[in-house]
Amino acid sequence: MIRTIVNGDDFGISENVNEAVRECFENRLITNTTLMVNMPFADEAVRMAEENGFREAVGLHLNLTSGFPLTERIKRERRFCRKDGSFNAFFAQHTMSRLMISKAESAAVREEIEAQIRKYFAYGLPERHLDSHHHVHTNSSVMEVLLPLLAKYGFRSVRLSRNLFVRMNPVKRVYKGLFNGRLKRNGFITADYFGSYRDLSALNGRIKDDSLLEIMVHPMYDGNGELCDTKIPMKKVSELLDSLNAERQPYFPV
Repeated sequence: MIRTIVNGDDFGISENVNEAVRECFENRLITNTTLMVNMPFADEAVRMAEENGFREAVGLHLNLTSGFPLTERIKRERRFCRKDGSFNAFFAQHTMSRLMISKAESAAVREEIEAQIRKYFAYGLPERHLDSHHHVHTNSSVMEVLLPLLAKYGFRSVRLSRNLFVRMNPVKRVYKGLFNGRLKRNGFITADYFGSYRDLSALNGRIKDDSLLEIMVHPMYDGNGELCDTKIPMKKVSELLDSLNAERQPYFPV
């Protein structure tokens, strides 16, 4: 049997997403969610998780690309922030920035990541799992800063670099293999496969039995009020997983 984690990304980004995440938990469409602690509706998201019984399934969605940072130093780094201090996502869109940043930028990133980790723990959330917005934790320039902080704060699991592809650029395949191997060598619990509904659908169910699979979804409501993974009805995601005889499980069963 394939064991499956279904994570609802972007918890805390908006009222629409928060309510969609809550409904997904209510209907057992997701097993986990990850919180953007720097976003305007993070406090509401945590209250919702506590009131609806899923606080133990809330990890940290590290964010270096959207909204405003929690710290000041990174606001002065143009590779990361606009003049008004908001994240600009520039570094995440340029290969060299993803691979290497300056010492000053690294120091600013370290300060911001630690602030987001501290805020996550200040909420009293226990899961100690980390993934990230736009997959920034998989960039080597961020990972070098992040790894010591994950150890310092006792994180237990980290999302893989996306590896659920029918075809993959050979260079990307090597990089992802190295990154994912490094996570495992550092003792983090990871899935065997990670990707989206579209990735899984393209594979036509070709997943090894007894694997641990993580599927990311982005719960929200469309213009007609239908619960969706971005534009895909959540019921289609659930139907695909059911067709694989996939058993849902959290990263850390409670």
